[in-house]
Amino acid sequence: MARKLFTKEEVVLCTYIARFGRSQFNESDISNLEKRSVSSIKMKVSNIAAMLKEEGFEINEEVSSLSGKPPGQKGRRTNWGIVSRLNDYSKNEHLNECEKILSC
Repeated sequence: MARKLFTKEEVVLCTYIARFGRSQFNESDISNLEKRSVSSIKMKVSNIAAMLKEEGFEINEEVSSLSGKPPGQKGRRTNWGIVSRLNDYSKNEHLNECEKILSC
């Protein structure tokens, strides 16, 4: 069975958690969108956090950044095109995008 890729909407939500934490919503809320497991969503958040950290961006302290790579090696860049554009968003702008997605 082919792996189900993350949607842009899921990546936007996971990036919010990686940047700002879980106070507004969490991985369980995201898992309902595409019927994906919470553990899969948590791994995506960790991978996004690792990418952000590697590029010098701040991440939320409650999020672990796991790239699955040995120290000193760069992790995979899956969805970096989406994630990198979100770094220009303020917390409020990013939250507004997330609320639009979650309200559908």
